[in-house]
Amino acid sequence: MDFTQRDPSREGVYLILMDGERRLKRMQRVAGGGWLLISDNPRYDKELIAPDKKQFVEVLGRCLVNLGQVL
Repeated sequence: MDFTQRDPSREGVYLILMDGERRLKRMQRVAGGGWLLISDNPRYDKELIAPDKKQFVEVLGRCLVNLGQVL
């Protein structure tokens, strides 16, 4: 986890704080400046965060992956 990468300008998996809960979500920027939160678990639907609601989502850091090793 890289806690210095708090700007989700690149698509990736981020640890976020939303509604008092920590979540790991794949974040993708969408047209108009919003974010799409995507779960790798198919049980969960995608969530659209409109540009005027982004202040309610705190990005805590970017998840890093090292293939072949659990971090």
